[in-house]
Amino acid sequence: MVDENTQRTRDPWSTKKKDPAPRGVHRFDKRGERPAGWQILFTCGQRHRHKEWIGPVKSDAIKAWHSRKNRVHDEPGWCPREEQRQLEATRRAREAQAVTVRQYAEQWLTAHVAHECRERTAEQYRSTFKHHVYPAIGELPLGELKRSHIRTLLASKAGLSRNTLKNILVPVRAMLNAAVDEERIPGNPAIRALKRKRGQTEDEARRVTTLTEEELSRILRAADEHCPDHADVIYLLAWTGLRISEACGLQWGDLDLGGRFLSVNRAVAYRQHRLIVAAPKSGKSRRVDLPEALTARLQVRQSIREAEATVAGGEPSLWVFPAPNDDAKPMNAAFLRFKVWYRLLRRAEIRAIRIRDLRHTYASLLLLAGEPMLYVKEQLGHSTVQVTVDFYGHIRPGLNRGAVNRLAEATRPGAPAVELHSDYTSELR
Repeated sequence: MVDENTQRTRDPWSTKKKDPAPRGVHRFDKRGERPAGWQILFTCGQRHRHKEWIGPVKSDAIKAWHSRKNRVHDEPGWCPREEQRQLEATRRAREAQAVTVRQYAEQWLTAHVAHECRERTAEQYRSTFKHHVYPAIGELPLGELKRSHIRTLLASKAGLSRNTLKNILVPVRAMLNAAVDEERIPGNPAIRALKRKRGQTEDEARRVTTLTEEELSRILRAADEHCPDHADVIYLLAWTGLRISEACGLQWGDLDLGGRFLSVNRAVAYRQHRLIVAAPKSGKSRRVDLPEALTARLQVRQSIREAEATVAGGEPSLWVFPAPNDDAKPMNAAFLRFKVWYRLLRRAEIRAIRIRDLRHTYASLLLLAGEPMLYVKEQLGHSTVQVTVDFYGHIRPGLNRGAVNRLAEATRPGAPAVELHSDYTSELR
């Protein structure tokens, strides 16, 4: 027979009250995907409240809570968040020391630029790093790169124009922004590295270079006389304001000669003897109006091309302006620039300007004729009207030019006294 005391010791149930958990230890029941477990609350040495999830075991939570309280007592300024920040900063510095600027730039060009940027932009970035950045700071550890290194890089290019320095700084700044996003470095040392300054030369002060109506007419006349095979593309650039890459990329299907407009759907370029066909610079198509005289020229050109193809027993080229030696490819902008444009300027006895300035001339002459700024923006394909205003806002004639005449008349010696005010100031009175 079993003793009564033995039965009592084998009883699995106990009436003894369990030890209560400290006030900073809390239990959470299972809810959704969150498991049941224990969390502790405590105040650090900087008087910040902290929550910390421990796990499903109560004793572990109690030990962790006492450990945090004791550390706060022993280290009055201790804060777990600050400690974590310092550990992260140390880890980032260690990782940044292990990679050089050249190594990270190559990774960035391959992983980001090659997929996110246009091919021409990617090649330009690679060329910038190869010829300007790598020789100066390529072997520096990424974590040691400072603003002084960036300024030294720019100072070593003192003979270059300010726009070229900006083009060097753009990919460097973008690469370092990616390093900041990846938490490899705490900040971007290339931000605001190139200080804004006033133009110091005549070329820097001039916003855009344009031709007068008489100069443009001389160029077009010289194109008809000396290079009739390429006169149509010169007329197109002068009378539509297209970029040269957009003009070379035109196909006959982009033209609506009956409606007198064309659609800009692509831009073409040659890089290292490779043809690159991409979207326009704005990233979207646009419609450009055609003048009647240009429409007539293009109709004649299309008829001639179709007749030539019929005689040759083939199909006419898809390109409005094909390459001289290969109808299956578009014209190379370098050929148009160096073999046609500069020779044409010498024939017309015009100063040496870029073929791109035909675009500026187109915009300026439209504005001088009184066309709205918004219409010019749509024709040029600018992303916003502010871009058009920044480039050509100074060209538009003043709408209140009579005000300066009134000022001169009122202050001319011997003139009768006249009170100057505009309609705006008279309303305020």
